[in-house]
Amino acid sequence: MRSKSLLVLASAAALAVWAGVPQAQAQANGKITGRILFKGVVPEPMKIRMTADPRCQTANPNGAERRQIDGKNGGLVNVIVSIKTKVKGTFPPLTTPVLLDQQGCMYTPAVIGLMVGQPLKMRNSDETLHNIHPRPVVNEGFNVGQPRKGMETEKKFDKPETFFPVSCDVHPWMRSYIAVFDHPFFTTTKEDGSFEIPNVPPGEYEIEAQHPTLKLMTGKVVVKAGAAGNVELTYTLK
Repeated sequence: MRSKSLLVLASAAALAVWAGVPQAQAQANGKITGRILFKGVVPEPMKIRMTADPRCQTANPNGAERRQIDGKNGGLVNVIVSIKTKVKGTFPPLTTPVLLDQQGCMYTPAVIGLMVGQPLKMRNSDETLHNIHPRPVVNEGFNVGQPRKGMETEKKFDKPETFFPVSCDVHPWMRSYIAVFDHPFFTTTKEDGSFEIPNVPPGEYEIEAQHPTLKLMTGKVVVKAGAAGNVELTYTLK
């Protein structure tokens, strides 16, 4: 099933919510699979100079780069795919923290999906000062400094919101993006653009795909009990 509507991380942690689902109920559900693709000329990666911080430069002696569009075999990575249609039921927050690491003076991963109330664990893996400064519109923002390697801090967001940036005021090239959902039906595309959202109740759904630098894409998919509904969306770059 194809759609020309445009889309963009499933968080692997989204799978954990179903660990306690009774087997009979899990068998009655299906899943959504697919790929997010791109066609056209891919922009050149942005070169990043880290000479302002000698420790960052030491970690990246040849410099670093940020790719706006990245993936393999025509697939698009760093796209968060989620169900937009209201899914019946109550979904308690996931308890497994999602890690935002600061490593090599870059944020990893580039995009993060998590549930309302799910912990976001922020770690400094570098021998230099970092700060984590999300800039949400709906949720309450914060600015946490981590001057020492190995420091960790956890925070939560209490409202659904997509997408908002996370930056480091010390190193302005560092950037990640966060999406917060009130349900567990979201995931992030792999390097080949593929994705899977498991344990979806049967029904017809509208899905959204969000990428940090590309516009929103939407598509429709039908999920049947014990089967996979497949959707493929393509960004055309001119």
